[in-house]
Amino acid sequence: MMRAWMTPWLLLAVPILGAGLSWLLRAALSRMKTAALITTVVSLCSIIGSALALGEPSVGVPFLCLLPLTACLSLLGQPLHRDTSPAWPMTLILLGLGLGTLTSQGLVHGILLLLLLILLCGVLYRHQPVSAPDTWRGLASYGLGIIAILVALVLPAPASDIAGLMACATLFPLLPLHSGFVASLSGLPGNLPAFLALLLPMVGFHDLQVLLPTLSGTVLHTLAILALAGAVYGSLRALIQSRPLPRLAYAALAFFCLLWWYVADTGTAPIPATIYLSAVGLATSGLLLAWFAIRARYGDVDLRTLGGMAYPMPRFSTLLALLALAALGMPPFGVFSGFLSMLLLPTFTPSGPFAVIMLVWLTASWYQMELVQQLVFGRAHAELRYEDLRRTEFMSLVLLLFLLLVLGTAPSRWFESNAPTPPLSTASQGDTWTR
Repeated sequence: MMRAWMTPWLLLAVPILGAGLSWLLRAALSRMKTAALITTVVSLCSIIGSALALGEPSVGVPFLCLLPLTACLSLLGQPLHRDTSPAWPMTLILLGLGLGTLTSQGLVHGILLLLLLILLCGVLYRHQPVSAPDTWRGLASYGLGIIAILVALVLPAPASDIAGLMACATLFPLLPLHSGFVASLSGLPGNLPAFLALLLPMVGFHDLQVLLPTLSGTVLHTLAILALAGAVYGSLRALIQSRPLPRLAYAALAFFCLLWWYVADTGTAPIPATIYLSAVGLATSGLLLAWFAIRARYGDVDLRTLGGMAYPMPRFSTLLALLALAALGMPPFGVFSGFLSMLLLPTFTPSGPFAVIMLVWLTASWYQMELVQQLVFGRAHAELRYEDLRRTEFMSLVLLLFLLLVLGTAPSRWFESNAPTPPLSTASQGDTWTR
């Protein structure tokens, strides 16, 4: 039987080796992309095989499987273009670091998380204009996360717990450490934003789950206040954006802050919270992929220059509307079922701040539907050459919607019988960081 210590290294090695193979095949873009896609499938099989070999409970494994699945679908929808091809092996490297982080503990966990943040800093610095304020804010956020990890690895508790919590907030975004997440989703090339929309929150939430039992009531109360402020701030910033990428990034911030508030208010992180987190990440990833399909045709343009796609682009219009409804929290998709399941748990009691949550959700209905209204039903432009989704773009969005539907319908039968701590992790609670 496979030893437990082999699992993180196996899940780390497979995507990184695939990234090296993909890079060696860069002279032929079709082979490069095929190698990257095959690597994500092999990585998915490695997760399932590791769980079976170790005799791990099935619960949690499906959530971990979402990472290679999202990486595969984000790669599948990408056109063969030299400018976006460097993002393909980078996706695999980030996938390997993410899987390694989620399945490790102690010093190894801290080192892998440190490498993940350093790599994000490098990618952000390389692909964003250095003079842009968003770039420097994002680098500062990730830099603070790096410092927090180093502090958590060196100092004892409770200082290490607070430092680890700060590192969580740079990945699973929370005001005021959200800038790295927003910059990554709104400025990185190719499929990276669509993949990072799920990877970063999942890694951050994993550590939050482990640290949660060590947090005092004062810390939880402070987190609840920051989460409410972040939800309102993200909604208002999304409302005033004229470009889709910042709008989607701030919208994701608002919805992730709702989860921060719930966890801080109840002091628990149940299985429906993981469902909600995964669904918000997948819905954001799908909307990003839908916009990248438009950007591949018309460039990074203002929303007001596009419109009237309902008839000339029916496949795109239908999928965009469904993804917007899923991201908004309409049934039967995972955002709705995850959030509703959290509210129905006995640990939650409605209070005054819940009115703020409902206001944030109402604001989201405005800017999400405005996106659909403008692109699908807005005024058509005679100078535009309309081209519907290609086969690979269509398949990637359909499969993402299918995953959202599975999260919205299957979890009540799959996961609530057991409720372990983070997926495939052998770490005990409060023992993520080396003491």
